[in-house]
Amino acid sequence: MDLIPQNQEIKNILEKRGMISQKISNEISESWTRCVNNGLDPFKDPKQSIISSIELKKIKEKNESIRKLIIPELELLYSQIAGTNFMVAYSDENGLVLDTIYDKTCLQTDVGKTVLPGSIWAENVCGTNGLGLSVELKKPTIVSGKEHFFIAHENISCFASPIINYDGKTIGIIDASTDSMSREQHTLALVKLATRSIETKLFIRKFNNELILSFHPRLEYLSTTSVGLLAINGDGVIVGANQNAKIMLNGLVDLKNESFNKIFTNSFSSIASDLLNNKTLKITDHLGSSVFVTKSQNFKENKLIANNSSEKIYACKKCNDTKIRRERCKLIRSTYLESKNIMAVSRKLGVSRTTVYKHLN
Repeated sequence: MDLIPQNQEIKNILEKRGMISQKISNEISESWTRCVNNGLDPFKDPKQSIISSIELKKIKEKNESIRKLIIPELELLYSQIAGTNFMVAYSDENGLVLDTIYDKTCLQTDVGKTVLPGSIWAENVCGTNGLGLSVELKKPTIVSGKEHFFIAHENISCFASPIINYDGKTIGIIDASTDSMSREQHTLALVKLATRSIETKLFIRKFNNELILSFHPRLEYLSTTSVGLLAINGDGVIVGANQNAKIMLNGLVDLKNESFNKIFTNSFSSIASDLLNNKTLKITDHLGSSVFVTKSQNFKENKLIANNSSEKIYACKKCNDTKIRRERCKLIRSTYLESKNIMAVSRKLGVSRTTVYKHLN
């Protein structure tokens, strides 16, 4: 609920800025209070904090791996936000801007002149702003016009969303800024979509050696960024889950290092073959909720030797410690290459499907 803040110092600032009758949200009010407590004066120009080009280069190089995923998403986001005077930016988890894309018109505005690579937009430096507030709250934010703490930023509107990794940590912020106040919710939705896409790519890259499953209560949503993602190892244990998965399966168990069978009534071994064969299944969790699930990436069969009898079959890395384990693993893998069917290998060798899958991974 939006309320006029009761803090007298904040009320005095609102009155001086002609905003005494304007309602501001609790999040903005609390941010302003933090700014005052940090000794910031809204009526003075903010001290623009910019690191050196040498420091910026080093930090960019340190973040090169994630930037390769983020920059294409920034370019797509920029193309999706119609109109002029818009810019998009990527900052690290502390509010340090690393990359920006803006049009020529924006370059001449307050936005283009202040949101620069190397500039720091943390709340304790630049006051209340979208990027800094997203760093502080770890959630998507909008800060429009006079909601900015400094009057120097009154003509800017900011839309920001954090990038959350598989471990629940904020590893960066995507921001869109403009001198326009139109289409606020639409712009924030696009910014959030960009961050979800980046999070999905990071998740898949992190767990590219595991089986990654996508699931959602609605079948038509399986191809969107709103899906839950689970990384499953060969023993049917969940080794990773994205934020959507944690939300949709809330109330069951702590997902990390938990057995798939303790979450869903369908055992992993009973559906592994169908999932690996790209089938979409409807399964039920232990609270009675049903979801559709499918494999979200190709199982890395290219790690196996191609189906060519003249080529040598190797054991997987986990089975190289003893000769017996190596030979058993090679037998399972070579048998799989003959049929490309986990069920057939299970029946022929008398081992479980989970065991077959573990050796193929």
